[in-house]
Amino acid sequence: MSRSTFFRRFGSKEDVVFADHERILQQVNTRLADSRLEPLAAVADAALLVFDHHLRNRATSLARYGLLQAVPALRDRELVTSHRYERAFLRYLNDTLPRDGRREYAAVAFAAAVVAVHNAFLRQWLRAPFAAGESGQPDRAAALARELAALAETFRPTLLGPGAPVDATEQKAATVVVTVLAGPADKDAIARAVRDALP
Repeated sequence: MSRSTFFRRFGSKEDVVFADHERILQQVNTRLADSRLEPLAAVADAALLVFDHHLRNRATSLARYGLLQAVPALRDRELVTSHRYERAFLRYLNDTLPRDGRREYAAVAFAAAVVAVHNAFLRQWLRAPFAAGESGQPDRAAALARELAALAETFRPTLLGPGAPVDATEQKAATVVVTVLAGPADKDAIARAVRDALP
């Protein structure tokens, strides 16, 4: 790829570092728009989508993390990127929650808290991605799902009103299954590996 083609496609060197975030943000907005979950669970589900992207793209996530640690300007850019997720969550909450002046600031706080908890889990994984081995990935995603569900419970009375029913999908802890198979596998081997990994 020539230099001019590169910059026509990405705009700047910094844009390359965050190139996948535009696509992820679009997926987040689509997931939120299509969600049938109650609003707090939908936001948590969208945050898990972002976390899963990083788990599935370990090499890219680790390379970006290394660059962010070395280049302060990129860390600043990451803050702007994180804020875009927060705004997407807040926009969704404002569109789906009943209108009420009391809820406005609680929605801001919930959107920010979801991003903060997600980022804390992500940073922990990036600092020690191999600590738990391959099998630790589902544990990290499940732990994040539990924390986000607890966070939703904290905000539920304010955002949805006292006694708001808990969405049926939130009553059970999410089960995340990641399987690693050596070499090519047929459908039966994949299904068997997933079945064996389920609790």
